This record gives sequence, structure tokens and C-alpha cells, in this order.
Amino acid sequence: MTHEFARTLADLSHELKKGITVLIDRKGKVEIVFVGDSFQLPFSILQRSREGKYRLRGYRLIHTHINNSSLSHPDLVTLINERLDLIVVLEVKGDGNPGRIQMAHILPPNPTEQMWRVLDYTDIGRVDINFEELVRDLESEIERSYIKIGGKKEKEVVFLVGFSTRFKSEAEESLEELKLLAKSADKVILDSVVQIRKQIDPRYIVGKGKLEEIILRARQTGSDKLIFDLELTPAQVKAISEYTNLEVTDRTQLILEIFAKHAVTSEGKIQVRLAQLRYMLPRLIGRGIELSQLAGGIGTRGPGEGKLEEERRKLRKQIEYLEKQAEEIGKRRRHTRKQRSEAGIPTVTLIGYTNVGKSTLFNALTSSNVVVENKLFSTLNPTTRKLVLSSKKEILLTDTVGFIRNLPKELVKAFSATLEEMGDSSLLVHVADASDPHVGERIEAVEKILETTGFYAIPRVIIFNKIDSTSLETVERLRKSYNAPLLSALNKGSLIGLLDLLEEKLFPQSIYDREQITA
Repeated sequence: MTHEFARTLADLSHELKKGITVLIDRKGKVEIVFVGDSFQLPFSILQRSREGKYRLRGYRLIHTHINNSSLSHPDLVTLINERLDLIVVLEVKGDGNPGRIQMAHILPPNPTEQMWRVLDYTDIGRVDINFEELVRDLESEIERSYIKIGGKKEKEVVFLVGFSTRFKSEAEESLEELKLLAKSADKVILDSVVQIRKQIDPRYIVGKGKLEEIILRARQTGSDKLIFDLELTPAQVKAISEYTNLEVTDRTQLILEIFAKHAVTSEGKIQVRLAQLRYMLPRLIGRGIELSQLAGGIGTRGPGEGKLEEERRKLRKQIEYLEKQAEEIGKRRRHTRKQRSEAGIPTVTLIGYTNVGKSTLFNALTSSNVVVENKLFSTLNPTTRKLVLSSKKEILLTDTVGFIRNLPKELVKAFSATLEEMGDSSLLVHVADASDPHVGERIEAVEKILETTGFYAIPRVIIFNKIDSTSLETVERLRKSYNAPLLSALNKGSLIGLLDLLEEKLFPQSIYDREQITA
């Protein structure tokens, strides 16, 4: 900014008795001249081509303050939210001459949690900054910081928002699970925040003040998306998206996205798609949601109001078509289960919280090769294999999708095949993770799902897996509290107790006969 430019701005501002805002690109071209406060400038008309995970916007903003040289809070919020190269305030003195100059630029994430650096000069003649060099070095530093905190060019980076109206510990525990969900969806978590509030803000969940803080932190880290650890209403998604200018999604949609990524079979794909469409139907509100984003985030402009009803009709037709396909799948599965029942072979279903090692245990017991990943919901479709017990009696063992607390109702409806498998079981084996510090809460969550889905009356036993990943003290405590088998699916020798338990529950006469022979 030259002295002549500063003088012209000061003269105009003095004459109009209003602040003047000028937006200049990196080539020195003036893009916008606006009379009014900087935060009122219509940034939406600008292209966002340079904006990226660690890039700045490519614009510097210069504006005048009459008899005041200090950057305001709205100025600094605009700097971060719009990821400007620089924001500059020029004081206009009472006589119309340019006075002090204050400027600020973004800081990369740092231990002190400072978001910006402010530079102060008494007059334009003392400004000795090479702006091009400053911005170039700044973007390089932001890129290094971005990669250092875990950011990756090829992956979506997200900012997580935990919330509770009760206890901070509860919100933090739930947020840890949200982190696992995000990682299972191949997202990179750059930062997170937990908000405790007596009541949910009906519009913004966390309240407008906290949301502003979240925006600043998300923008500073270069996050692509906000993910809330609860289910948002369509109105809340719209309000938060518009206020933050960021993509917004919630826990339910994240789970749907994970299911969509892991669906391999035609059955799984049908069920996931059906769940997504049921979730999206009430969320067609004209702005903020696009049908192309069913498996991703929410943001930008959706279908126009005039097309809403047409889009709803299309969704309902798709849902109806998929429901018929799902029913056909259900018929085939019912026929298969009827044949099993007529054969008189008992059926055992492995259930439990997600990522407790059910598939690893299933593979170990049946010498199968069901996909095993250290991710939530790596198993979607029920898989059934024959298992021969020590008495040479045969049973059918089924591996199922893992449960999770607050399981989206759309998924409960869609994965009826898994639930039907449970309903026809002779015995449910509830697998729990002995190494999970919240194992008690996980057990309760599974029990609650069984109760709400009508399968609570089916006989079941509980076992604890992953004892090789926990302490002896924990193992002993669980043994005393639950009187249940404790094992490691990675150690076949520890599975003998489980096999004996299955025989005892399914073929009690065999155990009686064996005891009589021994006696």
C-alpha cells in the first residue's frame, strides 16, 4: 500500500464519513470497493479457487477506521473465516489525513492457540514489509503445520464437535467413539472441541458464540468439514452450514457413510442405499443438501423450492423399489433358515458392540476368512458357517454387524436381515471387549438394542475377548463380576472353554452323558 493510495482512501472516507473497504488480489488488482464495515463485504461473489487445506484466499483486505486504528474483533474473525492473506486497518484522522496502521495475518496452529499476529505502525512510511514474501513464507509454514498435525492432501480433514447437556466425561467418551468412526471413514481429524450446555441451542446446537469459536479453529487448521456428535435436524444443518460456510454433517450420516464404504455385496449395498434415502427424505429442504451428497457431507446449494416435490417423489420411488429388493432378499434368507431349522441344527449368533473382535473369533472357530479390520463396522452382512464341537455335534455359527449406541433407526430398519438372523437363533453369544475401559457401558448399549428390537428373550451368554490386551487385574475383575469365559480370539487354546459352554447350552444331555461316563 503506497502513501498515495493511503491518502486517497483517507480522503474518500473522511468525505463520506464512513469506512471504506478495498479487496486486492495478489497481482495488485482491486477486486471490490465497498463502503461499510469489512465484515459486511459480500465475499460470496468471489471465486474460492485458491482456498484449500493449507492455502490462503489470495486477497488482502484494506479498510479505513475513522479516528481509530485498532483492528476490531469482527475484522479478525473475517481474517480467519475468509482465510485472507492479510487484513489492514488505516486510521483516518479528524483532519482527513491517514494515521496509524494496524495489520494482521493468520498464524498456523500453535501451542499457545493464538490465531493471528498483529503488526502496528505509526504511519504508512514505517511499513517495510514485502507482502509477497510474507504470504509465501506464511503458506509454507501453514502447510508444514498442517502436515505435522496429521493433515493429508488426499484425504478429507475434519473438525469434530462433541456435545452434552449432562457431564463433560460423558461427552468426551462419546467424542472418542466419534473419532473412531471418523477414522473408519478414512477421515483425518485435525481438531475437536467439547461443549457442555444446559440446553441444546435449537438453531446452532452449541450456541452462536461457541460456534464462532469453532469456525475460527476449524478455519485455522484447514478443516474441510464439521462433524457433530449427535443427530442434527434439517433446520440445524441448514443454519450451521450457512453461518459457518463449512460442510456440516452429523453422527448418523457419518455412520451411513461408513456402511456405504464397507458394503461389498449387492445385499449390503441395497440396505445401505435404502438407509441413506430414508435419512435424506425429510432433509430435502431446498438449501443445504444435494442428492449427490448422500454419502458425504452437507453444504452448498441444494434443489430449488420448485423442484422439491419432484425430488421427493423420485426419492420415494427409489425407496419403494429398494424395499421390494430388500424383501426379496429377506424371502431368500427365510427360506435358507427354514431349511436349516428342518435339518435340526442349532444356530448360534455372535453379537456385540462394534470392533470387539467378533469376526476374528468367527474365523478362529470356523477356519473362515471373513474380512477383519481394526475399524468400526468392517462386517456388514451376516455370514454363517458350520462349526463342529468336541462331541462331534454340529452347529451353525453366524457373524453379524457390530452394534453401537444410538444406532441410527434407518440402519436398524435397513439391516433387518441381520436382525432376522438373530431372531431365529438358538443362542446369542454376546462378545465384549475385555480391554475396553468402557466395557460396562458397551454391554448395556447392546442389551438396550436387544430390548428395543424385540430379541431380549432369546437365550444368550456373554464372553470377553481380547484378554491378551488387558491387565491381569482387569481379567480377574471381569471374571468375578460376570462369571463368563475370558479368551483371546488370537489364541485358539483359550477357545476351549467357549466350545464347552456352547455344548453345555445347546446339548445339555451330552454333558450329562459325559459326566455319567466319567463317574
